[in-house]
Amino acid sequence: MSHASPRRHVRRTVVGGLITTAVVAAAAVAVPAAQAGEEPPQDRSKPSTRIIGGDGASNDAYPFMVSVLTKGPGSAKKRHHCGGSLINATTVMTAAHCLPGRDTKDFQVAVGRTVLSDSGQGQIRNLEPFEGTKDTGGFLIHPRYAKGDTAYDMAFLQLSKPVKGIAPIKMPTKGTDALIRPGAKAVVTGWGNTDTDLPTSPDRLREVKVPVLSHDECAASYGEYDRKVNFCAGAEGKDSCQGDSGGPIFRNVPGRQKPIQVGIVSYGNGCAEQGSPGVYTYLGSEKLWKTMSESAAGKLMKEQLGR
Repeated sequence: MSHASPRRHVRRTVVGGLITTAVVAAAAVAVPAAQAGEEPPQDRSKPSTRIIGGDGASNDAYPFMVSVLTKGPGSAKKRHHCGGSLINATTVMTAAHCLPGRDTKDFQVAVGRTVLSDSGQGQIRNLEPFEGTKDTGGFLIHPRYAKGDTAYDMAFLQLSKPVKGIAPIKMPTKGTDALIRPGAKAVVTGWGNTDTDLPTSPDRLREVKVPVLSHDECAASYGEYDRKVNFCAGAEGKDSCQGDSGGPIFRNVPGRQKPIQVGIVSYGNGCAEQGSPGVYTYLGSEKLWKTMSESAAGKLMKEQLGR
């Protein structure tokens, strides 16, 4: 897909309080950022309803949720860069497009926080330093994405010390598509943009329920859509947006108390527009995990996660 295409897809990323976009081509290409708007003061003890088709989350509703932060002065709200999810005590999963060109010293994470500006919530962790090509310390980008295939939009952050007392989110069985049946309802959470017209970044985590669509519907909207490693979800007025990149989309399955993360927020054409659902990296994809072995560090990470 070329830059001249009338369909302009954006990776859903926020950098240090700025909303940025990347055109989906052979690889993600940065374009100028626009200043994110400020959310008006609100009672932080109550969920906000200012979200694209959803609601603010109650405190501690999603303790596995992670904000990937740029290091620097200011509150976590000012430094929110991408979403992520805790998948074990020392590993956060996010989107690969959140990380290219960055160094482990550029980031830290806030785990288990609902209100970004509330320093009393959750735990802050730095990343491990990177120590070689076979090391998974710091962060690891999926090897296929590193070679330019943006469908494999997955990355891992290794934390400098374990997160304590927070249960990680579960992932689906490899090679199954049972949790992305068309019409099923999934939940997306994040601190991304809450307005389709004006950039407005929230302080409180938000959530929205979205319907999963068929592969044929997704392919009709996006020519580069890869049904082997992607799925899409959303409807007009209900979607993830800029700043939600890397965060989880999950299903609440009957008979299970804990949710299962089925995907990672990746890209979309605008936000919450008719015929332009959000696209997600599918965590149940056998091909997604099999190809992790194409790099030494990827193979090691796959083994550590039991995938």
